[in-house]
Amino acid sequence: MRGFLLNLLLAAAIAVLIAVPVYSQEQGFSPTMAQRNFAQEVKSLPDVIQASWQSSLDLWVYADGVNQANAQAVADKVILLAQTDLGQSLCVHVHNGDFNPLATKCWSSL
Repeated sequence: MRGFLLNLLLAAAIAVLIAVPVYSQEQGFSPTMAQRNFAQEVKSLPDVIQASWQSSLDLWVYADGVNQANAQAVADKVILLAQTDLGQSLCVHVHNGDFNPLATKCWSSL
């Protein structure tokens, strides 16, 4: 019974994580040209497979095979790039393919 509840909870969490990006797109969010260019720049970092904006402030970065320490290093690099190349506030969420963030770091341009 305990395993069933855990599986049910996990399935619900995954459904929410999948639905949030779809909901953002349906609500009309579309990255700016600067954000799209920045995502391309982030994709050139080592270990980074994908970078996608899920809202005007949330950049999700898929880094293959990273652990928590490596994910934090990727997040730090993205924030440094944002400070010099993007110039807008953001939160970067680094995951290894399951949209379960291993590292999250935010920066404010204000």
